[in-house]
Amino acid sequence: MKAAVLHGAKEIRTQTVDDPVCAPHGVIIKVNSCGICGSDLHWYKFDGHEGTIFGHELSGDIVEVGKDVRGVEIGTRCTAVGFSPCNECFWCRQGKAHRCQAMELLGYQLPGAMAEYVHIPFAAPGRTVFPIPDEMSYEDAASVEPFSISYFSVNRGQPKPDEVVAVIGLGVIGLYAVQILKAMGVKKVIAAGRRPSRLEAARLSGADVIIDAATQSTVEAVMEATGLMGVNTVVECAGNQAAFDQAVEMARGGGKILLVGVYEDPLTWQPLPVIGKNLTLIGCLGGNFPAVIDLFKAGKVKTEGMISHRFGLDEAAQAFRTQLEDPAAVKVMIKP
Repeated sequence: MKAAVLHGAKEIRTQTVDDPVCAPHGVIIKVNSCGICGSDLHWYKFDGHEGTIFGHELSGDIVEVGKDVRGVEIGTRCTAVGFSPCNECFWCRQGKAHRCQAMELLGYQLPGAMAEYVHIPFAAPGRTVFPIPDEMSYEDAASVEPFSISYFSVNRGQPKPDEVVAVIGLGVIGLYAVQILKAMGVKKVIAAGRRPSRLEAARLSGADVIIDAATQSTVEAVMEATGLMGVNTVVECAGNQAAFDQAVEMARGGGKILLVGVYEDPLTWQPLPVIGKNLTLIGCLGGNFPAVIDLFKAGKVKTEGMISHRFGLDEAAQAFRTQLEDPAAVKVMIKP
């Protein structure tokens, strides 16, 4: 089969690789759509990950089912999450394999869905394989994974409808966080980003106040929009020093900062403002596929205006360059 394979920093080649072999507890999916994730770019930019086949935001049709799998049928339209726990560490022995200390993840340690076919090593309906309704498009289904990250992260903060929430960083996770917040009924959502394409996507996502961080002071604009009170919760999706500092400054007393962005570099910070304002810092890593599928079915979230570019598998190198470098890019989708 064909797959997009990483050969070094910023070097993707589409080439022929071995077809996946279905494990007894696995399934094989013929891939229809696969999104490029910001986490993929963190690996793509550096040497040391040669041989990686990216792709964990996926949808397609099940074409093979392992002999020990129950409740999953060939032909099922689905999205999925792939992982392989070690079954030996403390968490695995406690029956909490999702916290495995040596987890192998689809699209990183395991071959991902930027290929014609992808193998899900442990297939369980409602846990790792999620059938999608007939009315759901494959592109929407491939967007369930990033939406689920946003859903999990926002729910870590337990926002109330009468609160004010700021989202810093308008990559897809930040944009989908805006949609989740509005779906939850939060009355005022402030979105701050730098690219015109992302600011327009924030508008389409329902943000009540949009801040162009390239031309405005984000903190000053937030304070102006909140009568100098600051926000109840900051969803920090940028993952850099400046955004973290802004989050601490704009959070009001007793507020929360949800740490969602992937930090490539360590932070340097002064804890006193956090202490003085009794702020709560909350790490966010998780997902909830069924909840997001329900939101799609209810029409409360959407991908219209979010998917900016589509490429075939043979164009994977161009797709990655576009996602990383093109200011107009929001979400880039690969269509094997």
